[in-house]
Amino acid sequence: MSERIVIAVPTLGKGGLEAERGAHFGQSPSFTLVEVVDGAIVTATVLENGPHVHGSCGSIVDRLAEAGAGAVIAVGMGGGPRAGFAAANIPVYFDDVSPSPRIAVEAYLGGGRDVFGDEHVCRGH
Repeated sequence: MSERIVIAVPTLGKGGLEAERGAHFGQSPSFTLVEVVDGAIVTATVLENGPHVHGSCGSIVDRLAEAGAGAVIAVGMGGGPRAGFAAANIPVYFDDVSPSPRIAVEAYLGGGRDVFGDEHVCRGH
């Protein structure tokens, strides 16, 4: 039986494996959904984000969960979406060094990312 996970990464522009990562979860124009099977990247799709409105990050949490996201890799995120992912049992990992979704996911697969902790939560805009 193969192991499969979809990892969501906030991205700028139209998204994709080589896109520039978005630094703030809710303000990213897109999310690249990276499908990993048995430890290898097999495909990527893009989910567009709506306009950022204070307090609206919960809807993208729901959309990513519906799209099958099993984990998120982010640089910055507010407490609301972080709590939403926790409630949905979707772990969030912190990565502020990888320039693209491909590199972020490869680092995650290598065990090189920390769980997104209180010290990483954005405190305002």
